[in-house]
Amino acid sequence: MAPASPAMDIPPTVRRSVPLVNPQRAQTSRELPKEVPSCLLIDHQSGRTYTGGAPVTIIGRERTQGGIVLRDPNVSRRHAELSYDGRDWRIADLGSTNGTRVNDIDVDSCILRDGDLITLGLMNLEFRESRA
Repeated sequence: MAPASPAMDIPPTVRRSVPLVNPQRAQTSRELPKEVPSCLLIDHQSGRTYTGGAPVTIIGRERTQGGIVLRDPNVSRRHAELSYDGRDWRIADLGSTNGTRVNDIDVDSCILRDGDLITLGLMNLEFRESRA
């Protein structure tokens, strides 16, 4: 075991004030204007919420403008589409590899109701319609 070395002059740490969030990026977040109908998808495993906006929101691994990005390798790049027709929210599968399930039923397209469970890949997302 080496003997303890005498105290050396250690320069003080220089701290810079760096914002945790890029302000330019924060302005382009997925906040929708109040007049645009929206819905929430709540991930049952992580508790994370995703916001879908009218008229159409693409869900998948690929980044799309106004889309919802899911980090699950079992989700296709462009897996499903959420759409709002002025009265009902609808989900449509976009030819995904592993399919889209609503309440444990394989669907090509269906109308969504509050509390429906959407399964994409290994992710379970609870659908919540936003109330204005």
